[in-house]
Amino acid sequence: MNLLRPRASRAVGIALAVLSVTGALPARAEPSAADRQTARTLLIEGRKKRDAGDVAGAREDFQAAHALVRAPTTGLDLARADEALGRLIEARETAYEVVHLPLGSDEPSAFTQARATAAAMVEQLEARIPSLLLRVEGAAPDQLEARVDGQPIPRAALPYPRKLNPGRHEVVVTAPGFQTARREVTLKQAERAPVEVRILLVPGRSIEPKAGVGTGGNVGTDVGEGQLPPADTPAEPRAPVPVWAWTAGGVGLAALAGGVVFAVDHAAARAQVEEECPGTVCVRGVHDFESMEALRARWNRSLGLSVTLGAVGLAGVGVALGGILLRPGAGGERAASIVPVVTPTARGVVWQGVF
Repeated sequence: MNLLRPRASRAVGIALAVLSVTGALPARAEPSAADRQTARTLLIEGRKKRDAGDVAGAREDFQAAHALVRAPTTGLDLARADEALGRLIEARETAYEVVHLPLGSDEPSAFTQARATAAAMVEQLEARIPSLLLRVEGAAPDQLEARVDGQPIPRAALPYPRKLNPGRHEVVVTAPGFQTARREVTLKQAERAPVEVRILLVPGRSIEPKAGVGTGGNVGTDVGEGQLPPADTPAEPRAPVPVWAWTAGGVGLAALAGGVVFAVDHAAARAQVEEECPGTVCVRGVHDFESMEALRARWNRSLGLSVTLGAVGLAGVGVALGGILLRPGAGGERAASIVPVVTPTARGVVWQGVF
């Protein structure tokens, strides 16, 4: 394969002319014999890899060869490899470069054919490249910072479709005082995909009104249309509910449940006494001494336990409510609290705090 280039002086002149008219790349130094030989070897090896299915490896060889000689044939192979890998934007750029490489009066027919093929690729790739149309709500356009796959999008370009390769892309939108919004979108070839993103204020933050934007257009601090009014001073964060409060509440509820059970049992024992022992006098034919004692013990036990457990339950629930409602602000000084006290000689609660 002949990779010879036209003479340096003629190449430089043509390249400058093309650059001034079409925006093509500026001329570069004529490749040496070593460059041409290395590029020829890389091109052959790359085509072998491509035919064997290793397109990624072939692309590396084609890219190295094209960097050495900048010939239409190396550029065309590189563009085809990028196209096969789904890198349509890169493939189009390389094909466009091939079309606008400086012409030589004695260049081989392989170069001419490569240019024609590259020109056709430019048109068909242009139609296949998808685009993403980003729409952001929640913040003013001059506050937005948007990135696609880590690459920033200039604010002036945000309203316009952004050309991207087919496949999955990550969109990240930020603005001062707003939560970061992330979206993933998968683009298909030739697709024009709208992506709507709504960013939300950071909890506890509000949009600062702009000076001079108020009702009636008067200078002031009124909230403009589309802006949120300043939020009230956020409530001071509270300390977490202490463990003892949860424990006291659990014990209190359990005690209340037990008190209800024994109160029901006491009511049942009382109803049995009124039915079988009218006037608290039991008929000997119905109850003997032992059954009378058992009924009396049941009566007393149910009554005592229902009252005791009810009192304990109410105390436990009260202590838990005190611990929840009177807990201090996070990191602040404790104003007042209720602390349970259990010792071998006493049981109860203590109110402590700063007065």
